[in-house]
Amino acid sequence: MVTTELTRPQPVRPRHSLAEQLAHAYSAGWTLLLAAAALCALIPAARWLAHHELALQLHVRIRPAPRPTLRAAAWLLIHNARATMWPLLAVGLGAERHRILRRVVDVSVMASVAVNLLPIAAAVGVYRSALVPYLPHLPFELYAITTGPAAWAQSTRQPLGRRQLAMIGLSMLAALGIAALLETWAVPHR
Repeated sequence: MVTTELTRPQPVRPRHSLAEQLAHAYSAGWTLLLAAAALCALIPAARWLAHHELALQLHVRIRPAPRPTLRAAAWLLIHNARATMWPLLAVGLGAERHRILRRVVDVSVMASVAVNLLPIAAAVGVYRSALVPYLPHLPFELYAITTGPAAWAQSTRQPLGRRQLAMIGLSMLAALGIAALLETWAVPHR
């Protein structure tokens, strides 16, 4: 006769740590941005789409930014925080525990990534190297654009603790603060 031992089920370990998942999301964001930029640079129909649907002024020169002010930097920080940090609010409110809310947030996260990344990618693809002096903030802003959705995706698989959520939020605010300062003071001005 075979005896069976009763054992406690082992907790399921995620395949990747949260930090690894955030790094994967960041690299996926760069991949998506560069692929969309390449499409706009190489395919005339994509350039037309960028011009008409994303309202890029393709035949207008890139204009220097207005004189930098602390108010402009604060406005950029607030605007970008609203646009990128809302998935953390959904996690904090527990939307991942409700099937319908989870679906709504999933779709909203995908739309948010597209709305935040595609105009940047199209502009890079259309203006190419002429736009580079105006993008010193892009690595930091892209971190925030990809981190909120990555945190949401992680929370749908394994709950995030309040401390983890707070650390993610603080890292996003720090990145957005640096991005706002760079976008205000480190670009060509009039």
